[in-house]
Amino acid sequence: MNASDERKQGYNHILKYTGLLGGVQGLTILLSVVRNKCVALLIGTVGVGLSDMLTRMVEFLGNTTNFGISFSAVRHLSRLYEQGDGRGLTEYVGLVRSWTLIAALLGTLTGSVLSPWLSRMLVGDTSYTVGLCGLSPMVGLLTLIGGEMAILKGIRRLRRLATVIALSSLTTLAISVSIYWLFGTEGVIPVLLLTTAAQLGLLLRATLPLFPYRIDLTSPRRLRGGAAMIRLGLGYILAGIMGSGAEMAIRTVMLRSATTREVGLYSVGFTLTVAYSRMVFVAMDADYFPRLSAVASTPNRFCPVVNRQIDVCVLLITPLLIALGLFLPQIVNLLYTPEFMAAVPMSLCALFYMFFKALTSPIAYLALARGDSLRYLTVECVYDVAFVALVVAGYSAYGLAGAGCALSAAGLFDFLLILTAYSWHYKFRFELRTLRRALLQGVCLAVGVAAAWSESLTVKYGLGGLALLSSAAYSWRLLSHETDLVRKLRGYLTKFSRKS
Repeated sequence: MNASDERKQGYNHILKYTGLLGGVQGLTILLSVVRNKCVALLIGTVGVGLSDMLTRMVEFLGNTTNFGISFSAVRHLSRLYEQGDGRGLTEYVGLVRSWTLIAALLGTLTGSVLSPWLSRMLVGDTSYTVGLCGLSPMVGLLTLIGGEMAILKGIRRLRRLATVIALSSLTTLAISVSIYWLFGTEGVIPVLLLTTAAQLGLLLRATLPLFPYRIDLTSPRRLRGGAAMIRLGLGYILAGIMGSGAEMAIRTVMLRSATTREVGLYSVGFTLTVAYSRMVFVAMDADYFPRLSAVASTPNRFCPVVNRQIDVCVLLITPLLIALGLFLPQIVNLLYTPEFMAAVPMSLCALFYMFFKALTSPIAYLALARGDSLRYLTVECVYDVAFVALVVAGYSAYGLAGAGCALSAAGLFDFLLILTAYSWHYKFRFELRTLRRALLQGVCLAVGVAAAWSESLTVKYGLGGLALLSSAAYSWRLLSHETDLVRKLRGYLTKFSRKS
C-alpha cells in the first residue's frame, strides 16, 4: 500500500467512527431532551434538581475512587490487540476486571461511609443518610461500567459500544418515565440505580461473549501487573480534578465580585461554546486513543496519526463554529429564554477556544498514550493556572465578553504549551498540509466571528454566510479528496433511488 492509499485509509477510518459515535451522541442528546421534558412534567423542578444533584455527587465519588481504569486500561489493551496477542489480551482483561471490582467495592464502601456527611452537606442534616447509603452501589456500578467500556474501546469494538450507548439511552428513557409516572419524586433513587444497572447489563451482554468474566483477587503478584495502569489512571484523575477546581475557582471569584446571575450567564456561555462541538470530539477516547496507543512509541508512526486526527477535527468543527456564531441569538431563544441573551457576546468571543482545542487535543493524548502520566499532569497543571488567571483577568477588565476573549487566549496558550512540550519530548511534528488547512479554516472562522458581531443583518448574514460556505466547501473538497465520502454518498443515494 502506497503512502497516498494509507493516508486515505486513515482518513476514512477517522471519519467513519467520528460519524458513528457522533451520530450516537446526537441521538443520546435528543433522547435526553425528551427524557428531561417528560421527567420535568412528572416530578417538577424539585425532583429534577434532586436527581441532578445526586447524579453529580455519585459521579464525583466514582471518579475519585475508580483509579481512572476506564481510561488507562485502553492503552495496554490496544497494544495487545494490535500485536494479535490473544492469550495476553485475555489475561489483561481479567486483570482489568479484577482491579475494576476492587475499585467498585471501594467506591461503594466510600459512598456508604460518607452518606451522613454528604447528607449534611446537601440539606444541613442527616435526613438523606439512608437514601444516600442506598444509592452508594451506583458508585460501584459506574466503575464496573467504565471497565467494560474500556475493554470494548481497547479491542476496537466500537460498533458494539455505539449500540450499547444507544440502547442505554432508550432504556433510561423507558425506566425513568415509567417509575416517575408511578411513584413521582419517591422514584428518584430507584431510577438512578435501575438505569445504571441496566447499562451495566447491556455492556456485559456485549463483552461476555468476547471474554468470559474471570477475576483473581488472591494473587498480589498478578495484581501488581496493573501498577502502570493505575499510575496512569491516577494522573488522569488528578488532572481532571484540577480542571474542575479551576472552573470552581473562576465561579468563586465571580460570586465575590458580581452575582449568581453572572455565574449563570458564564455557565450558559461556556456550555453554548463547548456543547455544540462535543460530537466532533466524542470519538477521541473511543477510537483515536486506542489507535494512538498502539503506535505511540515511534514518531514516524504516530505523527501521521496525530496530523490526520487534527485535520478531521479542524475540517469538521470550523463550519459548525461559524454557524453557531451566526445563529447564537436564535439558539439561545430556542434553548433558554431572552434573559440569557447576555451570554451571546461571551460565546462569540470564546469560539476560538474550541478551534484551538481541535488543534490541541490530538497532540495532548500523546503523553497518555505513552504512559507518561507525570508529564501530562504537569502540563495540565500549568494550563489550569494560566486558565484561571486569564479568565479572571478578562472578566475583571471587560465582563463576560472579556471572559470569552480570555477563554480563546487560554486555548491558544494551551496549544502553544503542548506543542512546545511534546515536540521537544516526543519529537512530534506538524505536517505542512495540516498547518495550511488549519490556517485557512482559522481565517474563515475569524471572518465569520467578525460578521456575527455586526449589527447590519446584510453584513452579518452576507459576509458570515460567505465565510460559512467557504469553510464548508473547503472541508467538503478536502474530505472528498482524502476519503471515499463522495463515493459512499453516491452509493447510498443510488440505493435509495432504486428502492423509491
